[in-house]
Amino acid sequence: MPDIHGNYGSPKLDEVMAMEPRMKAFIFPTIVHDGFEREAFDRAVYYQIQHEKTIAAAINNQQIPEGVTSFRIGDFSMTFGDGSFDTRLTRKTICPTAYGILLEAGLLYKGVEGRC
Repeated sequence: MPDIHGNYGSPKLDEVMAMEPRMKAFIFPTIVHDGFEREAFDRAVYYQIQHEKTIAAAINNQQIPEGVTSFRIGDFSMTFGDGSFDTRLTRKTICPTAYGILLEAGLLYKGVEGRC
């Protein structure tokens, strides 16, 4: 899927509060420090929220889980991919723009902490 973002305005506080722990889990064990890293993290959170709203709008907020690998109506059958109901961010589900921002800021480096 191309990295297209709809214009949904600034995220609401509750959206940001819900996304931050997911984004922190994605970059774990890296810890966000002040300055450039904080700014990059906040931008990545913004883009991830916009990304998920765009996907939801594209499927008209239907509750068909991501990761469905097959679906049949006659004699109803549905097959789900691994992690279909997992809300954790992964390399497959993170917004490409958010990923790039985190990578450039050094927040995806999983090595020894103390890079500053």
